[in-house]
Amino acid sequence: MSAITRVLARWGALPSADLFARLADEFGTERSIQRALKAEPDVLAMGKTTRRTYALRRPEIAPVSIMLRREDGSDRAVATLTGLAAGQWRVAPEPAAPTWITLGQREETPGIFQGLPWYLEPFRPAGFVGRAWVREHAAAHGWTVDVNAWSEDQVIQAALEQPWDTRGNLGLARIAVAADAAVPAAQRQHLYAERAGKVLNGEMVGASADGEQPKFTAVVDDGQERPLRPVLVKFSPYLTDDPAAQRWGDIMVTEAVAAQVMTLNGMSAASTMVWRYDDRIWLETTRFDRIGTCGRRGMASLRALAQTFGYTGPQNGWVTAVEHLQRRGAVGDEQVEHARHLAAIGHLLANTDMHMGNLSFLLSDDAEPLLSIAPAYDMAPMRWVPGATSGRAPALESEAIPNTDDREALVVAREIWEETARHPLVTQAWAAWSNDRARQLKERLERSEN
Repeated sequence: MSAITRVLARWGALPSADLFARLADEFGTERSIQRALKAEPDVLAMGKTTRRTYALRRPEIAPVSIMLRREDGSDRAVATLTGLAAGQWRVAPEPAAPTWITLGQREETPGIFQGLPWYLEPFRPAGFVGRAWVREHAAAHGWTVDVNAWSEDQVIQAALEQPWDTRGNLGLARIAVAADAAVPAAQRQHLYAERAGKVLNGEMVGASADGEQPKFTAVVDDGQERPLRPVLVKFSPYLTDDPAAQRWGDIMVTEAVAAQVMTLNGMSAASTMVWRYDDRIWLETTRFDRIGTCGRRGMASLRALAQTFGYTGPQNGWVTAVEHLQRRGAVGDEQVEHARHLAAIGHLLANTDMHMGNLSFLLSDDAEPLLSIAPAYDMAPMRWVPGATSGRAPALESEAIPNTDDREALVVAREIWEETARHPLVTQAWAAWSNDRARQLKERLERSEN
């Protein structure tokens, strides 16, 4: 290893002035350094002569195109990804690439990311559905089944060898497409029940989606020449004689109602349907990152963005994290207010699972630099789910309403609990408790008017 490659391997990409300063004792003059640089095949020179940056390419990782699928189903390359020394990656945008493609790059070395760019987070599959793919790929290579322990090189290798139909609209070298056959809407209850059995048996069905509750993806054919509809399907355990399963059913119904009420109140939320079949509750959510079977919409989690922009606050702090992104120029003021409003509703619904993966941002296909919060999803009263260890549903107890100055959030939450109390699929205990929450919220609203 030469003096130049030793410096770049240790310090990562460096502006020319910094590199020359670290090599001055070795080479003496800048001209000598320039001559030596020309003899280094793995040293990349980037940028204009006056502001040039140098980095050490890792030859074991071939440069690869980052592909983007538009909403109309067409694909285009938006950048080239190159692995560098010191845990860095270079993103070289194509002409007319979306502005967000360089968002989060190192300020002192444009085009360089410390760690994989945030928008490639979906290539590390997570959650219940992703686990089957991870097990299969880990076994083939002798890797750990803990995908969070995979190196970034392993993540890229896996994405190239066996592309995963990830969330969002990006791919490496090509766009992976799930092979799901369309499910006729009139037959989906029966077909979903069959698929649920396969999922619980560990077979790989559908594409990746975060979260630990049993689920799978599907494509629904609603008929009448309407576009095919990609969906995410959650299902409860069998309900009969199982209070914990019944609680999961109540939670899922409330999640469906929450999305519907938020939509009726002019908010952006995922479209949901809920029913009972085969002694289970089924929650079907239309995916907002898919347009028919071909088109896609870009998205990225708050978790990925927060990590990129150095957020170190609480991991359930939507508002503080989005405020941090606003200070860094990634989102506008209106997104902070949107996050604050969603968080207020979540607290009023006893949603204790508002982690960084449960709030996402949409990525525009064009040059729009700022990000917008995606439709709300997974807005459920997770405070009351059965315990992971005990498996028992916690007793329903009256609790004080969280403090908030957001009157609209109080109105929306009251309507959610009212509609849940009236829903025919919830248990009597949950209906009574939901009705009591609605009463408490109504009283809070009445007091605020006086």
